[in-house]
Amino acid sequence: METRRENSNKCGIICLKYMLLMFNILFWVAGGAVLAVGVWTLVEKRDYISLLNSNFYTASAYVLIVAGAVVVVTGIIGCCATLGEMKRLLIVYLVLLLCVFLLEVIAGVLAYMKYQELDEELRQNLKVTMQHKYQQAGEDSVTQAVDKLHQEFQCCGSNSSSDWKDSIWIRAAARDGQLVPDSCCKTPSSLCGISEHPSNVYKAEGGCVMKLEEFILSQLSILGALGMVIALLQTATPGGKPMDFVGVDDSTSRWLQDFNMKPYATPAKLESIDGARYQSLLIPDCPGAPVDLAHSGSLHRILSHFISQEKAVCAVGQGVSALCSATEGNRWLLDGYSLTGPSVFELVRRPDFANLPLIVEDFVKDSGGSYTASQEDAVHVVADRHLITGQNVQSTWLAVNNLILLASAK
Repeated sequence: METRRENSNKCGIICLKYMLLMFNILFWVAGGAVLAVGVWTLVEKRDYISLLNSNFYTASAYVLIVAGAVVVVTGIIGCCATLGEMKRLLIVYLVLLLCVFLLEVIAGVLAYMKYQELDEELRQNLKVTMQHKYQQAGEDSVTQAVDKLHQEFQCCGSNSSSDWKDSIWIRAAARDGQLVPDSCCKTPSSLCGISEHPSNVYKAEGGCVMKLEEFILSQLSILGALGMVIALLQTATPGGKPMDFVGVDDSTSRWLQDFNMKPYATPAKLESIDGARYQSLLIPDCPGAPVDLAHSGSLHRILSHFISQEKAVCAVGQGVSALCSATEGNRWLLDGYSLTGPSVFELVRRPDFANLPLIVEDFVKDSGGSYTASQEDAVHVVADRHLITGQNVQSTWLAVNNLILLASAK
């Protein structure tokens, strides 16, 4: 019994370790996504960059490629430092983490701020670029970009196909009766551009400039969103109260020091959290959950959003009792779901067992859910649709792994 009590007292540090590991994995995944989008932008869409006089779009992609690569390395270092409990490696990790965090946030913010500038530049220059550089000596990249633009976005000309009548190349080719480039044709062939009829030539509303604007906005939105993703990890407690960790000693104090340096170490007020801003929710094992969270109106609001939108939710150990707050009248919003939580045999070891406001097993069964449990202190995780639950603190690692996989899949 004494051994079990000591293990229970260390639950706070175990949860802290897994929180740090989860952050490192999320950080690594986000870095890989940033790197992939940056490379894809430069490799697959670099033709369109030649239509912009500004180098900002290219620079943003390169910044995110570099940041993404560093993030991947940083995430690996963080995981190794967390699992191996290597203090020096943790220091290296923290320095890299702060640098990359600032780099990605700046890149993300600039991507959004610069869109209006790029939009105005595009409107001013695309027509002139098409008319003066298309099919001209030394402008092969522009010619290829325009032809690709016509076919990929099914448009013709900057604002309309009539823009081509003032083109230097069209005027020189007038003897052949060419009115628009052959790439404007719905079925391109040699000299098909002699007819400007809608049945032959693309007539997109707003022209190619509108299509290219939409493309650039979507790309900057992706670059910006991925650059900001790390800033969206947030902890929250009722009233924004500081988090208390039990079982802290000399061997575990460095975990607390590492955690306190993270941007999410200071919890926000649960009452102010907008569930629409987040894609996944983790409720770790915490002894106070049956009292503070099981009947929380704020958590009810957040869970209602997550359940209605089928966003990933993970609750572990005592944290599963927080799911009991998701009720509408006499109906539990998770009725029909399969889940697990602390067994009665595990709860009875708590000194306050007689005063617990609810038993998860009883609540789930009485509310239309399906409850299962394994033996005491065994790793046991149940996944049902977008809900993942772990029986006890020992199940944290497996539950969080499943949460990451589920959130990534969405």
